[in-house]
Amino acid sequence: MKFGKRTLVLSLASMMVFSALAGCSGNSNNAAPKASEGSGAANKETMPDKDVTLELLYWGDDVQKKLVEAAAEKYTADTGVKINAQVLPADGSFDTFIQTRLESGELPDISYMGEGDIQKYNEMGIIEDISDLLADGSIPEKLSAITIHSPEQKVIGVGLSNQLELLYYSKSKFDAAGLEYPPSKVENAWDWDTFVTNAKKLTTDTKGKTAADEGFDAALTENYGLGITAGREFHHFWAAYANGGGIVSPDGKEFQWDSPKTVDAIQKLADLVNKDKVASAFNYTWNSGIGSAVDALSGGYAMAISGSWDLANIKGNEDIGVGVLPKMEKAVTMNCGAPLVVYNTSKHIEEAKKFYAYMVNPENSLELLKSGAWLPNQADWYTDPTLVEKWTSDLPESAKETILSYSTTKDSIAQWPAYYVPAYLKMNTEYEKSIDQALAGKKSVKEVYDAIMPAIKQLFESGKVS
Repeated sequence: MKFGKRTLVLSLASMMVFSALAGCSGNSNNAAPKASEGSGAANKETMPDKDVTLELLYWGDDVQKKLVEAAAEKYTADTGVKINAQVLPADGSFDTFIQTRLESGELPDISYMGEGDIQKYNEMGIIEDISDLLADGSIPEKLSAITIHSPEQKVIGVGLSNQLELLYYSKSKFDAAGLEYPPSKVENAWDWDTFVTNAKKLTTDTKGKTAADEGFDAALTENYGLGITAGREFHHFWAAYANGGGIVSPDGKEFQWDSPKTVDAIQKLADLVNKDKVASAFNYTWNSGIGSAVDALSGGYAMAISGSWDLANIKGNEDIGVGVLPKMEKAVTMNCGAPLVVYNTSKHIEEAKKFYAYMVNPENSLELLKSGAWLPNQADWYTDPTLVEKWTSDLPESAKETILSYSTTKDSIAQWPAYYVPAYLKMNTEYEKSIDQALAGKKSVKEVYDAIMPAIKQLFESGKVS
């Protein structure tokens, strides 16, 4: 994908994945679905009366390739529709390949797509409207946070997974400091002052002083209260929404990036490093250098803010818990998850849409859901006890509570603007040129925003990708 270089790492034994938002940064936290015995989109009684082959283009590693191939074989066995599944590396070359195929007039029928690229291809007029699949029940109701609309409010894709920003913590480090663990329910989220106060008590220097003590020497910090695995995009923007600001309103009409509440929220993030001295330095990148949440918490960090893909890495680690992010005005997280799209250039559009419905069915990605690498994209998988049990039985209880709380609490998940703002990529390119000055404490967020927001707002007002 276009955003960063996050790579998804899955092993057959442990399904360990996603080091740094690959889509939600460079992007491959989007692995492939697993075939499931009870989830065929059609059966052999509805075999096509013509020979149909669909091409699916996706990214992934060898494990993901095996999972996609298994899903495709199962679908062919059930329906008679052949699937030519082609895999590409999980990096920026995916978009380049699609561009090349577009120029040659040989687009696939279906493909994965970067979060920030879907509006670009929609503007080109090549993405199929799939609203009918949701309207007729072929695709049950998906979470609104991963349902992607065009500016005209047509549904042009749904995310394969509902990835969330979460707060991970080391129980032993909290126990040693005599502190209660972070809450796992939205309604109990720590306010910002409590969060900072606790982070100070968890930050220590080589002399044994905490950041809450007189005589603490930040230059000699040995253990930080907080590490941020990545400081870019949705890892960064959740704070703006939590503070009552935002980037762009959910309907895509109001530019909120320059609002005082957004400025204050991003300043709070920068202050964690430069004023409060409770977090190690980070910048606007997909990799802040602290590694995964597991790496951070087993090292010099008591808490780590990271994506839900890190759940795949904490299995069996009894020391790590999961909680909701701290609130400012309200408790909010942000999501990501690369969508699947149908191209309207397909010669077999109806068959392609049926296969699409099959691919976005959580039943066909159970292996990834159970590993924690993915979270369900479908609303009833967070409310129906039978469905919830299918994918949460191996997760830590705190992780299960946190995810269910976010996913069932109204307005607690902000949708990443990359999904619905046509000019997002250009806007973000301008933003990344200067924001590190504020994150490093060289300038205030207001100073940086005053300089860059007029140009960014102008890009937003264009309403165009190009």
